[in-house]
Amino acid sequence: MFYMTVLGLGLAIAAIFSGQFIEGASLWALAQPGAFVIVFGGTLGAVVAQSSPKDFLMGVRLLQWLSRPPVSDREEYINEIVGWSRIAHRDGALKLDSLADAIADPLLKNGVEMIVDNYDPEYIRDTLMMDVRIRDARLRHAAKMWESAGAYAPTIGILGSVVGLLQVMNGLGDVSKLGAGIAAAFVATIYGLALANLVFLPLSTKLRAIIFELTLRDELRIEGLTMIAQNKQPRLVERTLVAAGEQAGNVVNIRRVA
Repeated sequence: MFYMTVLGLGLAIAAIFSGQFIEGASLWALAQPGAFVIVFGGTLGAVVAQSSPKDFLMGVRLLQWLSRPPVSDREEYINEIVGWSRIAHRDGALKLDSLADAIADPLLKNGVEMIVDNYDPEYIRDTLMMDVRIRDARLRHAAKMWESAGAYAPTIGILGSVVGLLQVMNGLGDVSKLGAGIAAAFVATIYGLALANLVFLPLSTKLRAIIFELTLRDELRIEGLTMIAQNKQPRLVERTLVAAGEQAGNVVNIRRVA
């Protein structure tokens, strides 16, 4: 997933610079550090102003998902749950108690502990699904920070251009520098549009796709834990999770294409 992000961004930047080169314009015309500071710093300030400390920090932490997505291999976690179902069906749910301490995932750990304590299967499903819904709402809210950055950046870019034009107007006495000054002023608008459409908005969309895939994974695992609590046959658990996993994979692929 990370290589697709780098590839897409690289293609977009290459296309922009290639077009600039084909038109015969200087590539250095786009190198305006002051304009970049105005756009990036102004966008960051607007995002910080709208966010709570918790949401801002969570939104920044989500960036690590680009290189290390939280969704593990589907076959791996299906095999894990099927293995638990075999133990519970053969030796009883209490045998899972010795495994609970070694489970790192809070959702799975909570589910296994409730199975060991002989909670009602429907209660287990409802409780775990509520945890997933609360977590996903928080994650989506944090990811929306980058969508907001995509909305702010073009406006901040226009603001930077206006500031540049004011400087040009103050130097009208030197007509020879007028054209270059106006061109430099509009670079801030380019930065704003580029950051919004090449970085922030694609980043927000990718994070939402990862959260969507994470939700599908956890719904699948919750169904497996519920079937263990219902003392279903391990083979039935495996068939159900494999079929549901394939269907979930198709949904994710369709969403990515869309």
